[in-house]
Amino acid sequence: MGRHALPAAPDAAVSAAADRPSVADPGALRRPRGRRSAFGPAVARSTFVEHTKPARSVSLSQHRPVASTAVAGAAVLSRSAALRAERAVDPRHVRRAANAKRAAILLAPALAVTSSLTLAVPANAATPSTDAHHGTATSQQAQEYTVARDVQVPVVSTDGMTTTTTVVSYPTIVTKFGVSTQQAEDAISKVLSAGGDRATIVSTALQYMGDPYVEGGASHQGIDCSGLTMVAYAAVGIPLVHYVPTQDAAATTIPESEAKAGDLVVYDNEDHVGIFLGDGLVLQAPHPGDPVDIVPMYSAAHHFARVLPAGS
Repeated sequence: MGRHALPAAPDAAVSAAADRPSVADPGALRRPRGRRSAFGPAVARSTFVEHTKPARSVSLSQHRPVASTAVAGAAVLSRSAALRAERAVDPRHVRRAANAKRAAILLAPALAVTSSLTLAVPANAATPSTDAHHGTATSQQAQEYTVARDVQVPVVSTDGMTTTTTVVSYPTIVTKFGVSTQQAEDAISKVLSAGGDRATIVSTALQYMGDPYVEGGASHQGIDCSGLTMVAYAAVGIPLVHYVPTQDAAATTIPESEAKAGDLVVYDNEDHVGIFLGDGLVLQAPHPGDPVDIVPMYSAAHHFARVLPAGS
């Protein structure tokens, strides 16, 4: 060993020296070119390598398996059948079904009676009118009119010494609600035989017997209840307004015991008016669809009103 010889290095140092680049290769000690990361070692440049074979493409099928309609329908049916089977054994469902069946059996007779009653109502049954301007009367029961033609009414007059009987002929007498033609003849005969303004009022109103009801009318083409009283009182020189409340206001309310033929019979709600004939009968123009007729005293709430002067 010479003078300048160094001591032998340990095995670890020898392996490290073997891995170190040789001085004879100056390129090995050169730092690689490129940007240095602030947080790590130098990053080498990327290298692009072109593939010699084209990329492989994979196509996905757009058709997915769908369950058959028949299979789906069978599944639904089986589910419905399962639900029915569950309800069949459910005590609550069984109890509800039994109650519904009993209710149907109990209600069937009542529904049948109601249907028969509804069908029994006549097509020309009257309905209450909401218009109180001219007034209408409500039918009291379903019944056909009794129409008598060429009715001969005897009128008896006397001058104190001689009694004369005259026969007055009416082309038509219409009665309803159980009033017979004979009852109407007797009442008319009494009124006309008494004479005076009351006989004139009743005689004028009888001229419209059988004419149709027309709301707002006052002629033989059509007349309503207040129109009938208006033309009847106009025959004795008393003008009345074509309006039930105004006619009632112009009259004096009297008790039934003092009522005479020719007085007014007015509904308490002032929706209708008629002419009293005596013997419990009323001459009236009732409502749309019905002609001027003679009926029994109204069952609806009413009162008597006198337009004629006292003593007439």
